[in-house]
Amino acid sequence: MPPNLQQIPDNELWLIIISGDVAAYTELYERYWETLFETAYWHLFDKAAAKDIVQEVFVYCWQKRAQIHINESVIAYFRTAVRFKVLNYLRSEAAREKYQLLAGRDLPVISYNTNDHMAMADLQACYRRELERLPHKMREVFIDSRDHGLSIDEIAHKRAISPQTVKNQLSAALKKLREGLGNFFIE
Repeated sequence: MPPNLQQIPDNELWLIIISGDVAAYTELYERYWETLFETAYWHLFDKAAAKDIVQEVFVYCWQKRAQIHINESVIAYFRTAVRFKVLNYLRSEAAREKYQLLAGRDLPVISYNTNDHMAMADLQACYRRELERLPHKMREVFIDSRDHGLSIDEIAHKRAISPQTVKNQLSAALKKLREGLGNFFIE
């Protein structure tokens, strides 16, 4: 095994991890913890819950590493796992709120579940609208990064542009999306 794990591509790193190499798993964690945290936080807007979800995904994937076969992108697999965990978390929170409302009452007066769904639908609609407002090439780069889990180098190769251009496009896209979604980021 090469001593510098930072230079090993994700899929090769995953094969080393399957054998139980803790250092390789630590490298994967260092590469993607922040990105996965942002993915969870984007859906929850709750830092503590986002951190917990990312930690749970990493622990689960370590424990089940021998059964997990990643054929495509490692980051896409982890990002999908985080999204599923987020959905489960939201379902459990909605159920908890429902039971808290029902405690000591015959009928609920208001269901926060509906409000949560409406807020999520509003956020998703606003996100799609702002995404469509991005210039075409910027939007493609952003989707390659966030939805398809491609690295900056992979996007640069796919789009035949420099890695710095990819970084600039992603930065500009995030800035425009933050500006367009500003009302949803009140803490």
